[in-house]
Amino acid sequence: VFSWVAAPTTAGLKAAGEDYPTWISDNYLQLPITTPESIKNLALEITEGLETPFEKTAAITNWLRENIEYTPAIPSPPADQDVIEWILFTEKKAFCNYYSTAEILMLRSLGIPARWVVGYAQGELNKDKGLYEVRAKDSHSWPEVYFPGYGWIEFEPTSAQPDIERPSGDNASSVVSPFDQTGGAIQNPPLGEPDEEEFERMPDRSELPGKPIISPLAAAISIAVLLVVAVI
Repeated sequence: VFSWVAAPTTAGLKAAGEDYPTWISDNYLQLPITTPESIKNLALEITEGLETPFEKTAAITNWLRENIEYTPAIPSPPADQDVIEWILFTEKKAFCNYYSTAEILMLRSLGIPARWVVGYAQGELNKDKGLYEVRAKDSHSWPEVYFPGYGWIEFEPTSAQPDIERPSGDNASSVVSPFDQTGGAIQNPPLGEPDEEEFERMPDRSELPGKPIISPLAAAISIAVLLVVAVI
């Protein structure tokens, strides 16, 4: 299988602006009415003085990586407290579902469209075979942020995973090929924006049951319902 991985530069993402399509702003800025003000205020504190959505997203991502300790399981949260609020201000430990949900809540409170994605981390490199081996233990979730002209771009707030390194230059259309042995960027036409058909093809999750619980799989389901986000 040959694949291409988009590698937009930080300069390009900073310049992307906030001209969001209506279908993005209508569907990816929603917040539960019970979202605590403390989470919104934390997002404002972390991003104080920053101007662009990319800078704000990077600041929140880094804050979570530096201040929330990774753990594969958490104890039962207090019944009378919002789970994410408890993790951010009291427990300060989490696994990927909660890292990504916390980032999405903070980003949306700032007016930055974000969605929740589940899949797998890259796994372990098998040098003898020249490939990555991905196992069930590599199941993972992360946030993606919408940038006009680019579409959905992933971020990695979970401290147990490697941070995402992006090219810093001003050529926002370059992509990196896994088969380019020099590690250099190969020029490719801009990726372009997804259209509304992408959203229309997504399944209706409005009838899914769920409540905040602590197992990774069940938490994944309940968080998806809570945020009404797109899962790929």
